[in-house]
Amino acid sequence: MKTACLLLLLAVGAYGQSCMGRCGDKDDTQPCQCSSTCEKFHDCCDDYHKVCYSCKGRCGEHFLHSKPCQCNDDCSSHGNCCKDFHDVCRGRVSDEELRELTEVLLSVDVNNVGLYIIVDHQGHGSSGDLASRPYFAHVPEEVLTRPTYAALINLQDNYNPDVSVAEVIEPGEVAEQEAFLDAIMATEVMAMAQSFIIENQLYHGSLRQKIKEIWFDLYPRGSNSAVGSSGFEHTFVGEIKHNEVAGFHNWVHFYLEEKRGNLDYEGWSKLVDLSDQGEIIENHFHWLHKPKAIGGMFTGTSPEFDIAVYTVCFLARADTNCPVQLNGHRFQVETWTMKYYGKELVGSAFPNI
Repeated sequence: MKTACLLLLLAVGAYGQSCMGRCGDKDDTQPCQCSSTCEKFHDCCDDYHKVCYSCKGRCGEHFLHSKPCQCNDDCSSHGNCCKDFHDVCRGRVSDEELRELTEVLLSVDVNNVGLYIIVDHQGHGSSGDLASRPYFAHVPEEVLTRPTYAALINLQDNYNPDVSVAEVIEPGEVAEQEAFLDAIMATEVMAMAQSFIIENQLYHGSLRQKIKEIWFDLYPRGSNSAVGSSGFEHTFVGEIKHNEVAGFHNWVHFYLEEKRGNLDYEGWSKLVDLSDQGEIIENHFHWLHKPKAIGGMFTGTSPEFDIAVYTVCFLARADTNCPVQLNGHRFQVETWTMKYYGKELVGSAFPNI
């Protein structure tokens, strides 16, 4: 009996002197504290910084103001994540799981139109005008009337390509954003992406709201700090920065700008053939008389597929290579972060082959 009591006292004493399981708590009955005020009163437990400034064992916990940093899904938006949040809480998905998911997303992408598109690759090289004809030889107009394509096209003319000019989003343009989100979220592709994100604890809130935030929230990219950019504009439309094309990784806008005479395709450097489901191309071109030295895009995939793959990679592998696989071909998707007012937003997203 004496031995058991002694062990109990030792256990209680050890608990009281450690912050394990106590981050954010203030308990005056304990010999040391683990709330954010302990540094002020010089009564922190010895392991306070090691335990409470890390997300180890804390992923997904509820917000508590008295914790020095947070480890929940919303901490990126509020700018109060612990420094190891991404490494600890977003590194749970294996490379193979990401490859399996992207293969499945391609298989259920019923709005993939690669079978109906004819492209003309022409010259192979990384510089110079190696193509006298457009990249797109034929795109049936009816495929662009499908709901997610039509909603995408309605959005793509809302932006000033000059990143030094502040964007003004009118109420009608907000309505077009909502219509696009409604359209893509109704697809099986997005339903599967959402299930994967939730099951792997990449995000717990409304995925629709998260997509709206990370893709459509505006931020400055130009040198004069004008709020003239967003992840959607950069990736799905394209921008002009320092007299060069930045972003522009969407085949639908590429086709439409070729058709309008605003884009001059100049050749390709790398290709991945997805058979009837399109291809992935690395190319160079001029848009609005400005050069794009090297760019990459999916051709034939649906807007919801692109958003799904890029969003999963952004949540699971932001600012690094995200392993994906399509039609048996392994390659990478890169997504990059822009931080603005405590939020982590999409800076860019594209396939890297």
